[in-house]
Amino acid sequence: MADVPQSEHVRIANQRQIAIIRAMTPQERLRQSIRMSGTMRELLAAGFRDRHPAWSAKQVAGAVADRILHARTG
Repeated sequence: MADVPQSEHVRIANQRQIAIIRAMTPQERLRQSIRMSGTMRELLAAGFRDRHPAWSAKQVAGAVADRILHARTG
């Protein structure tokens, strides 16, 4: 990814986020990563349900798994 100039507030926010993560224990980092993964899956599922309202829960779950497995975007 090309270097993109950051505004000062974005740079400060990034530094703060890094400091927070570094202050976490390994267990806290793991819990946070699991929580974020769940949130990402929920958001993907909501997007698929919105775009494909006729899909079953199984079809939505399959699409989420496929998207994650193949790391596709869009």
